[in-house]
Amino acid sequence: MLHATRILKPLLVFLALQALAVSAWAQNGTGDHSLDGTTIDWTYNNSEARMRVSFADGLGQYEWIAGARTGNSDSEIPYSAREISPDVFLMSWVQADRPDFITMIFDFNAMTVATTGMLGYTRPEPRMLFLDGVINSVDR
Repeated sequence: MLHATRILKPLLVFLALQALAVSAWAQNGTGDHSLDGTTIDWTYNNSEARMRVSFADGLGQYEWIAGARTGNSDSEIPYSAREISPDVFLMSWVQADRPDFITMIFDFNAMTVATTGMLGYTRPEPRMLFLDGVINSVDR
C-alpha cells in the first residue's frame, strides 16, 4: 500500500498541473484586446484602396478612405487579438450581419499588413480575400 501511495501522489500532482496548463492555454486561446487604443492607416498593395481601422473597448471600427470603396465603414465590431511577436499582432473579427470573417496581421516593425478572410461566408459562393499592404501610420 505504501508503494501505491508513493506512485499515486506524484501522479495526481502531475495530472493537476496538466489540468492547470490546459486551462491556461484555453484561456489564452481566446485572444485579448491588445490593440485597444490603436489606430492603423494602410494602403493595400497594387491598388489605391486605403483603410483606417481603430480599436477601443474590445471593438473595432473601420473606414475606407481611398479607392473604390471610399466612404464605406462599420463600427462596434467585436474583435480578438494577440501579440504573436514583439509589435506583431494577429487580429480577427466576424461581421455576422454581412456575413464576413476577417483576419489581419499587423507588423509594426516592418510596417506591413496582411489580410485574409471569407466574405459572405453563408452565401452559396463566398469570396476569399487575401491581400497585403503597407502601413502608413500607427497611433497607439
